[in-house]
Amino acid sequence: MLKRGLFIALIFSTSPLMAGLMHIRDFARPVGERDNQLSGVGLVVGLAGTGDTQASSFTQQAIANLLANFGIENPESEIRTKNVATVMVQAKLGPYLRNGDRVDVVVSSMGDATSLSSGSLIQTPLKGANGIVYAVAQGSISIGEMLGGRVGGLLAAKGKTTGRVPDGAIVENEVPATIVGDENVISYALRQPDYTTAARMAMAINDALGQIKPDYRDSAKAKDASVVEVRIPPDFEEYPADFIAAVEQVQVEVEEVADRVVVNERTGTVVMGMNVTIDTVAVAHGNLNVNVQETSQVSQPNWYSPGQSALYYNNSNYNVKGGGGSLVALPESANVSDLVNALNTIGASSRDLISILQAIKEAGALHADLEIM
Repeated sequence: MLKRGLFIALIFSTSPLMAGLMHIRDFARPVGERDNQLSGVGLVVGLAGTGDTQASSFTQQAIANLLANFGIENPESEIRTKNVATVMVQAKLGPYLRNGDRVDVVVSSMGDATSLSSGSLIQTPLKGANGIVYAVAQGSISIGEMLGGRVGGLLAAKGKTTGRVPDGAIVENEVPATIVGDENVISYALRQPDYTTAARMAMAINDALGQIKPDYRDSAKAKDASVVEVRIPPDFEEYPADFIAAVEQVQVEVEEVADRVVVNERTGTVVMGMNVTIDTVAVAHGNLNVNVQETSQVSQPNWYSPGQSALYYNNSNYNVKGGGGSLVALPESANVSDLVNALNTIGASSRDLISILQAIKEAGALHADLEIM
């Protein structure tokens, strides 16, 4: 029987992280380690006349039910809802949260309330997909208003029907995370599925275990592009947490993932890498015209330079024209950053940019994954 700390010390004593390598914990997770979504329907009170109108009959019913729970009988016809709003409450329950831990909740209006500002969420049970209550939410709502009445560059009025209650839910029931499966096998899921990375990960784990005992060199295997199964060796079966912590430190050369452009349509936010490129394409959007051209050119050496050959290269140019006749010519570089700067120069909105990026992606000219939030 090997000592408990032998494998742990071996892994943690490896050299510092080198360029091109990543720790397993940074690109993979145990399959049982997952979040759970919770939701519930509640009431927000204390609104300054910005709550639901009488047209939201379900709000009247909810208030009547609430009052009945406190022994107050009141006909629904006498209930006024202008200071109350019915809301959907959502939360995310992490895998290792315990009873008494707190999580944030998101509150969204379900009726015709115009604002949840200054409101307070009353006690709301939050259920999982199985109908079991896992948390209870309550507290004051923050809608993120900023000085000047703007939220994320948009008018605050557009975001007042959605808010957050920081640490607003208390966990009442735990969801156990089952990490170790049958036959003491731990399945790791890659966040970006890739056959090469999965195979390298299995080999790296086997190499680390093989330094302890040659028989352990077949403990890990790549099941497919997204899952690597690791069998806990007999000497470490009593210490699964220590074993997992050590495996997370193993370094693996990870294949580069595709560049990504992330767009939030609600706030108009666009986040992208500086090197995302665009092929030749022409886009007409409203009163905007975008033209990206790429031409092949040849650089000939001087006739008196023996042994040198011609150099072939591509030249890329942008032309962006606005409705007012303004035209912006971009430098010879085909990347999204220049396109964004040019559109901003002629006053294009973030909505215009999002639509243009979607059209370029559909045309197959955007060399990146486009993610719409």
